[in-house]
Amino acid sequence: MIDYIYLILILILIGFIVFLIYLSYEYRVKEGFTSNPTINPSLNYNITELINQSRIFNNNYINTINDAANIQSSKDNIALLEILKKSKTDLTNSQQIVELQNKLKNGTPPPGAFPVDKLISTIKSKYNSQYLSTFANDSASYGVLVNDKCMTVNGLCKDDFCLLDCQNSLYSSDSQKFTTKRIYSAFDASTAMNVPINSISSTNVYPYNIFSSVINNKCLTIGDYGLTVEKCNLNNIKQQWQISPDENICVLK
Repeated sequence: MIDYIYLILILILIGFIVFLIYLSYEYRVKEGFTSNPTINPSLNYNITELINQSRIFNNNYINTINDAANIQSSKDNIALLEILKKSKTDLTNSQQIVELQNKLKNGTPPPGAFPVDKLISTIKSKYNSQYLSTFANDSASYGVLVNDKCMTVNGLCKDDFCLLDCQNSLYSSDSQKFTTKRIYSAFDASTAMNVPINSISSTNVYPYNIFSSVINNKCLTIGDYGLTVEKCNLNNIKQQWQISPDENICVLK
């Protein structure tokens, strides 16, 4: 009888142990290791959209680089055209100078040349065709006559210039002396003014003479209100004069 009781207790114990093992297995399956990790919706990027944005950025970058290159190329082309234009002008002037030098070497005076053995007796304004008489003080300077008086710079003038009685051979000063320069081309004009040749007016008609005061190097100028002495500007037709060795006749062109 007692043996049966022990047997029944042992069987109950074994069944309890099996039940515990079963419960442990169920817990591991449901709670331990079979669940999938949860994906955060905020990290769910649209890969296609990112690729499209990257492609747009790259295209814009490339276009910007191309535009910058085109702009620089245009600037370079403009600069080259300016250099070419200046080179052509310089070449033309150089050729004219060479031609003049060859003519001088061959004894042939250049077009519009003034006779080297003559003195200037009459000048004519290219602005208003007004005639003035001149006389030689010496081999390098002239006096300018206006109404039987001489154009005078400073000296006894109350102003910068005036008309005074002409000085005689016993007394003379630089106040009534003018030097003259023959201008054959834009090159001569730019050299005389010490300015770039492209600043010389293309409307100038050559040759012409300028007359500048020995006192202050200002140029003889004629305008609507008479004769003055002003800062030299070889683009100013009021300072451009035709000259002649003869008195009171049409001057040389």
